[in-house]
Parts: sequence; structure tokens; C-alpha cells
Amino acid sequence: MTRIALLSSEPIRPLMAGIGIRYLEFARRLPAQGVEVVLISPAAPEETAALGLASVGTIEVRPFERGRLAAILGDCQAAVAQGQLANDLVLEMPNLPVAIDLYDPWLIENFAYHGTLGLDPYRNDHATWVLQMSRGDFFLCSSEEQRTFYLGFLAAVGRVNPERIAGDPDLATLIAPVPFGVPDDLPPHRPILPPRATDERRLLFGGLYDWYDPWTLLDALAALDRPWTLLLIRNPNPESTPQRLFNEVEARCRALGWWGSRVLVHDWVPAERRYDLLRDVDLLVAPHRPSLETRLSLRTRFLDALAAGCPVVTSEGGAMSRLLTKHRAGWIAPPGDAPALERTLAEALDAPAGRQAGARELVAAFHWDRVLAPLVRFCREPWRDETKDRFGQRPATVAPPDRLAFRLRRKLRVWRGRLA
Repeated sequence: MTRIALLSSEPIRPLMAGIGIRYLEFARRLPAQGVEVVLISPAAPEETAALGLASVGTIEVRPFERGRLAAILGDCQAAVAQGQLANDLVLEMPNLPVAIDLYDPWLIENFAYHGTLGLDPYRNDHATWVLQMSRGDFFLCSSEEQRTFYLGFLAAVGRVNPERIAGDPDLATLIAPVPFGVPDDLPPHRPILPPRATDERRLLFGGLYDWYDPWTLLDALAALDRPWTLLLIRNPNPESTPQRLFNEVEARCRALGWWGSRVLVHDWVPAERRYDLLRDVDLLVAPHRPSLETRLSLRTRFLDALAAGCPVVTSEGGAMSRLLTKHRAGWIAPPGDAPALERTLAEALDAPAGRQAGARELVAAFHWDRVLAPLVRFCREPWRDETKDRFGQRPATVAPPDRLAFRLRRKLRVWRGRLA
């Protein structure tokens, strides 16, 4: 039986976002496929201990320590890594077979924060992708849209080459979709929200990120002739995720007199309770704007909602919209069209069972045991891509300096922070 290290850049603890949940699910499910698991994250041991993983004999938890990976992973035959921790892995252990998890296209996501954070995130993220895609042996992505995109990047760093193609014409052992999955069965429902008011319809948006479009939703809700409450979720990592959009939405809702009455904010719920929240609401609605991020991202919140039996509404565009349309599993509205979104919301609220059959069909295609198949193959018999040493390259990341006005504003923010 192989022993595989799972390195998550997000701390594994009760309050987690998508990546942390993903690695916890990997750790729980791979042992049933004949794989021993060592789970590693930056979380403090007491935080991870709160999840009760010690009672699962096939999962070992070890804390991440920079510069000590060779000792920490000395008994592992391969590793699966995501985010910045994958940099440490490929640099400290260059001979260990490594699957790089590209599920989250964070280089593209962070473009949304350019106005707030400047070009430093781009420099770091681009250099990180170059390093990881030049050194990894196998790559995970979320969808066929992502796979096509990443194959272009892999070609640019020499990983798509004549020798690689000769042995694997479709490159199935170079990169494969391993999306987020859903469980076969959900735990019993334990309500999180209080009972509904008479005729109240609860709409859940979830966390606000800059690639979403709450403005069209607010315009649509202003015209919706049904009683409604919109629920937003506070980000658990505000220190690392700019909150500009959240603050702007709060300001507009206060001006409309909705904040605290029709628009409510709830704290991020523990990962183990996320399905409870989705079963407490009538609809998940999270429209987005057309963008590259939209094309590349598979919206985890929508898969969770469908698994919980919660109807979903979103905008056209992207992998999730394609899947919802193909399976007739949810409602789709044109991006930026508030009247169309209002009509779509009314239809979804009036006939929530209208997409249940398609939703069940789509959920069945995303059960964890099914989506994990390519990763299981790698974990059972890890491989190294021998062509990477002959063809792999690391072109330099090039970016201009931040504009003078941005640098001055940044210095002013730092100065104000020191005076506070």
C-alpha cells in the first residue's frame, strides 16, 4: 500500500473554504481506495485535532514546516500538493513524484484584486505556476475548460513535447479533471437558521468575491414581487481576501434600507455544517460577470447546493453554467440582465421541483468515488514524468513596476496604519 502526502495551502480546521474541504475529503476517501494518507497543512495541531481525524486509523496528520519537508515526508512514496506549499515541495524534494492540484485558478482570480494589491500577486502567482508546471509529474484540474487552458501553459514550459505525446497521445497521464465531489449520502439535517417567517423565501448568495455580480441581483430583487431575504456569508479570511465588494454591497443595501432586515449576514459555517445551511434556504443564487475566471472556475457552492437539494440560479457562461444547462439542473439568466434575472428567480421560487431530476443526474456524475478515479490511479502507482528533465523550462516572469500613483497610495495606507 502506498503512502501519499496531501499538502493543502489552506489550513485544515473546522472553518474552511473550498480548498481545505477538498483536501479533507481527499484524506477521508483515499484510504478506502487502498492508499495511506498523510495530511499536511499550515494549521496549528489543535485546530486540525478539532476535526477528530485521529480516530481514523488510515489518516495521519502532520504540521507543515518550511525547510523540513524531506524529514516530514521521508516515508511517503508521492505527494499531492496545492497552492504555495507545492513550491516548497518541488524545491525541497525534487525526486518525489508529485501531483500538482490546479483546481483553483488563483493566478486568474487574483487579477480581480490588482487595483487593491498591485502587481506583486501577479509576479508571485505567475512565477509559482511556471515553477510548478515545469516540475510536477501529474496535474489535476476541475473541468475540460480548465484542462484546455492548462495544456496551453504546460506547452509553454515544455511539458507538452514529442516524447510525451508519443507515449500518451491524449496526455491523460499528464493532466486530468478531478473536480470537487459530493457525498453519496448527506448527514441528517440540523438546522442552522431560525424558522422562516410566514411566506418568507430565503435566498443564499454565500461569500462575496470580486468576480461575482451582486449588483444585477440587487436590481432584480428590487423588482421581485415576492417576500424575500438575501443571506450573505462573511469571509473567514478577511486579512488575506480584499473585502471591497462586500463593503460596497453593504453600503448600497444600507442606502436602500435593506441591511439587517432584507439582507442579512451570517458567519462562515463549519465545513461539516455547510449542507445544513443549504437545506435551510430556498434558493442559491450567485450571478457572475463574463470573465476568464468565470470560464475556468467550477463553482463549488453550486455542487454542494445541488447535493443538498437546494435549487440554483446563476448566469450564463463557464463550466457550471454549461453543466446546469446540459442536465437541465438549474436556472440560467443572461449576465447583467436584471429583468431576466427577476423572471428567472420568480420561476425558480414558484416551481423549485422543476429541475430536481436533472439536478440528481448531475450530482450522480460528481460523487466523490467517481471524480477521484484519476487521482486514485496516480496514488496507487505514482509515476515521474521523465521528459520534464529534458524539456521542462522556467521562463522568467515579467511585469512592469506598479504605477507611481498606486505606490504613493500604498505608502499612505501603511503610514495611516502605523498611526492608528
